This record gives sequence, C-alpha cells and structure tokens, in this order.
Amino acid sequence: MFRIRPGSGPRPAPARGPSRRAVLRGATAAGALVAAGGALGGCSGPDADAAARPVPGYYPTDYATLVDGSRRELKLVIYSQTSQTVWQPIFDAFADRYPWLTDVRATNLGNSAVYERYYSEAAIGTSPADLLVSNGPGNWADYATRGLAADYVSPEKSRLPEFAELLPGVWAFSVDPVVILYNRRTLDEARRPRGLAHLGELCEAEPARFRGKIGAYDPSNAFGYATNHGYTGSVPGGWENMARVLPFARAEHSSGTLVEKVVSGEYDASINISGATAVSAAKRSGGLLGWTYCEEGTVLVPRAASIVSTAPHPNAARLFLDFLLSADGQAAAAAGVLTPYRPDVEQSDVDSLQDVRRLLGADRVHIHPYDPVDEADQESYLHRWEQAMG
Repeated sequence: MFRIRPGSGPRPAPARGPSRRAVLRGATAAGALVAAGGALGGCSGPDADAAARPVPGYYPTDYATLVDGSRRELKLVIYSQTSQTVWQPIFDAFADRYPWLTDVRATNLGNSAVYERYYSEAAIGTSPADLLVSNGPGNWADYATRGLAADYVSPEKSRLPEFAELLPGVWAFSVDPVVILYNRRTLDEARRPRGLAHLGELCEAEPARFRGKIGAYDPSNAFGYATNHGYTGSVPGGWENMARVLPFARAEHSSGTLVEKVVSGEYDASINISGATAVSAAKRSGGLLGWTYCEEGTVLVPRAASIVSTAPHPNAARLFLDFLLSADGQAAAAAGVLTPYRPDVEQSDVDSLQDVRRLLGADRVHIHPYDPVDEADQESYLHRWEQAMG
C-alpha cells in the first residue's frame, strides 16, 4: 500500500442514531445533495434484517437499542467540506458493518457554508442534516456557543486521547498536518523546501526567482486563519519564518486554487495546505508534485464531526460517529488520506499522529486547539500578515 512520507510525492432537540449500506450517495460540487451515482458493495436495496458486524466489547450492553433503531431510519445526511474521494473508504467500511443502511449523503461545501446552511435551515426547522463535518476551528468554536450539538457521549471516548472531544459534542476523527506542496519540475532538488524556515532562506537567496511564485492560504478564510495562526503561534520563531516567505507570496482563498497553480507551474510551491489535499494531489500528479512537513514545526488541524440536536436520523448518526472514532473507522479514514490519531489503528496508508511525532520529534508537532476566534484579534492578525506581504 502507498505510505505517505514527507518529500516528493509519495515521500515525504437531542439526538438519536445512524444508517447505511450499499447505495452510497455522495454530494456535490455546489453544495446540493446530488446522487453520486452507482451502488456500493453490490447490494440492490436495504435489508433491515441483515446482521451487523459485532461492535467492540467495551460498548454498553444496551447499544443494540441504537442498532435496532437505525434499522427504521435507513438514511444519513452529512453537511461537510470533505470530498467524496476522502469519504468513500469510510462509507464503504461503515456499510460493511451496518449493511441495511442504504442512503448516506455528504455535501462538499466550503468550510463556513457547512454551518451557515445548517443554521439557516435549523432556524425554520427544515434541516435534513444529521451531522456536521469540517476542519474549521473558529467555526466549531462558534457552533459550540450556540448549544446545537446533540447530548451524546461516544463509547469510544475512554479509548481516545484527552483532546478527542475538542468541544462539547464536537469530536476529532483525524488530525491532518499542514504541509507545503511544491512543483518538482520547476524546483530542482536543491530548491525544494523542507519547511517555512528553509523556504524563507531559498526565497531570500534568489528574490527575483521566487517573487510571486509562492501561494499562501489567506487568513481571512477560516481554515487559512487556523493554519497561519496555528503556525505563527505554536512554532518557535514561526512569525519570523512566515514574514520571510510572505513578501514572495500571493494570497488565495481556497486549497483548490493553491493546488491548481502549483500544478500549472504558476506557483513553485503553496504553503498551509491540508495534508489530505496535498497528498491526494501528489498521488494523482504522476510525480509532478511533491510535499513536505515543516521540519521546524508542523501544525495538525483536527477534522471534526458533531451530531446536531435536530438530527432526523439520530440512531444512524450515533452509529456513524462511533464508527468514525473507532479503530476501524480511523483506518478507513486513513485510506482516504486522513491522519489517524488512535495508537491502535492498523493501517499503512498514511503517517499516523504517532508516526509524525517520531519523524519530527514530539515537540515539533502542534495540534491546533478549537478556541474561539475574536474578530478584533483576527483583523489585527490579518493586517499584520498583509503588511508582511508588502
């Protein structure tokens, strides 16, 4: 199996339950829930009497009540900014465990749109969403203040590290590194960055060569703020390293644009890219793209899920959340290039949290907290960042 390493390409009102199985529908581009087409696993339809795979022995004895409740729901809707490619291995594995759950749908919205769509629908009692999924720390902090999460504690909690429940009812199911993506054709080996500190050195050594050739996630974007502020606030010397790179950079508002411009050669490299995005792009590039952790310190941004209190399929939602947090669920997430953090996950697709700590040293791995973002502080940070760009 492909194993991710840094470097070039392959190197370096309350809730109730879940649903799912063979016909998996994925969501779409513009955010509407559109059938992805095709059945998964060859099942022709739901079978409410099908046997489930056994749940872990440490689950409560009355867990069968949730399982039985999900047999009457047969549907699950997820508002998400995660791509169908990433979701597919998770949905397939979930279908294997609960073969009667035939209709799981996930949107591919922008980070903020996940919440805005749910808030507007929930306000008038029309939301079909069962769970929200995103990697936007500031958005999650705002969500937590609204008291919209279902009151549910996963039986997986006792097997997870302390940070797993990031906020009440908000659970991390991966911790994805923030990396640098670069073009291996436009950058010879001596110019390929090993981190932001090294990239700053490269840019200052050849200013004319690198001017305007670096893409950066704009911190006015929720994820961009998390990755920028996470690095400058957690990595020793982080602001100084960032300030050396920014004069050579151009700001972008989406990871798609940052990737596309590296592929085209317009940018030699893009910084502050989610590892899930960068590694997927590198795998598809036929060797054109490479990526790396920041050797001086790498930020990992949790990707989280929360069951909403208005979930129309609460039993199915609970089963799905528990599966995401389980060792099997995190192994499935790793197959979609998300970074698992449980130490008992058996997989060989990506570096786990434990692998990243071994590679860089535990003191150089920083998990971004889901703290509230003060608007004035964000504006001040954005102003400083833009001044550094010149």
